[in-house]
Amino acid sequence: MTLTPLSIILITFISLILLVQIINQPLIGLIFVAASLPITELLPGIPFISSVLPLLGGLSLLGYLLHSWKSRSRPLRGTRTILLIGLFFITWVFLTHPNQAWFGRDRNWIFTYGQLLILAFLVSELLVTPQQNRIFFWVFAVSAMVSSFVAIQQGYIGNDISTSVRTGGLSEGANSAGRYFVVGMIFLIYLYSVEKKTLLKFLAASGIVLTFIGVFYTVSRTSIILLVSAIGLSIMLAPKRRLNIGLIILFFGAIFLLTSLSESVVKLVSTIIPTISTQSDTFGLRIKLWQAAWKMWLDYPLAGVGIGMYRFNLYRYAVAIPSYYLSLVAHSTYFQLLSETGIIGTLLWLTMPVLGISNLWKQSMRGDLEDQQVNRVWLIALFVLLIGAITMTQSAEKLIWLTFGVSQRAALLAHKPHPKLAAEESTLQSRRAPGRVRTGI
Repeated sequence: MTLTPLSIILITFISLILLVQIINQPLIGLIFVAASLPITELLPGIPFISSVLPLLGGLSLLGYLLHSWKSRSRPLRGTRTILLIGLFFITWVFLTHPNQAWFGRDRNWIFTYGQLLILAFLVSELLVTPQQNRIFFWVFAVSAMVSSFVAIQQGYIGNDISTSVRTGGLSEGANSAGRYFVVGMIFLIYLYSVEKKTLLKFLAASGIVLTFIGVFYTVSRTSIILLVSAIGLSIMLAPKRRLNIGLIILFFGAIFLLTSLSESVVKLVSTIIPTISTQSDTFGLRIKLWQAAWKMWLDYPLAGVGIGMYRFNLYRYAVAIPSYYLSLVAHSTYFQLLSETGIIGTLLWLTMPVLGISNLWKQSMRGDLEDQQVNRVWLIALFVLLIGAITMTQSAEKLIWLTFGVSQRAALLAHKPHPKLAAEESTLQSRRAPGRVRTGI
């Protein structure tokens, strides 16, 4: 495609505006990074880097550093435990297999994980208030809605996976798209519950139905399981019973619309449990890939075969796997980590989501109702991503590292006094007589 001089000028002008806006408000860059995940097919390519996303992340980091330097503001006190563990994980990956980590056949893994760690750090510093989270939820959800609409147009649901046409919408693949649609739906459920304006409430309800249906058109059975998990968690953790009834009615409406669009969807869903129990179809292949990963770990229990090296060692451990599948990844975050980084690397990585769940759960029980709701949303999203990690390889998934950053922020806020308590303390201090000094424990 040849660009005209006018197009080049227009693109340059828009890019400069975006650059200035991100420098002035670094959170905008982070929101763009996250919102672009469901629509990666629309992103322009950038020479020497994989996409425009690292550039946006770099601008956000630059903006954050400039603002911190100008304002002389001090960050919240507390140890960034999750971020430190992420740094230890990256260090372990490099020290155990420096060549594969830095000169990987697929990518520079240190650069990849370094970007993710910076993303988590920036999120922990910038995505703070419920209002900021709400903007983030809306932008990501709208992006997921657009991609879901495209998936519904492109896909076809057959009686089983072999007769269906899988699609990822505007995302990089069907499995990834399904995961983003589910997370987008989780955000929309929250927005549906808190928005007061009729138009926004209607948009959120429409988005829930759209992303719900879009998941089925990816024909990703893992995503369908994630969808059911997300709905269950959202209903169980919803703070208002009225919302539960409204959601149930909304989901029944989505199911009715889905079956109207495709009569085969019931037959497709009915194949999930038999496929798992008999280990047939692609699930049987996944079992064999996991068995190969287990054998790799038994041979290299401490440090694994090296980051990104599973698929290049698969041929040595594959049993009854056709030759045209011998370049696949493990299709499981946990088995992939175990085989590539060993037991220590796996435990380091797993410690981050475990701490994240703990932080978000605690914060969902304290503070203002709005803060509790936001933390519940992120808790559900993290649970869903971790369930999806059983059958998807996502140790370097941006969205899951983003949740690590949010959970780190929750831990830091847990050490901050509640606003009402802080106000009461300030009032007591102001009532003290001037010049008097009180001591005591």
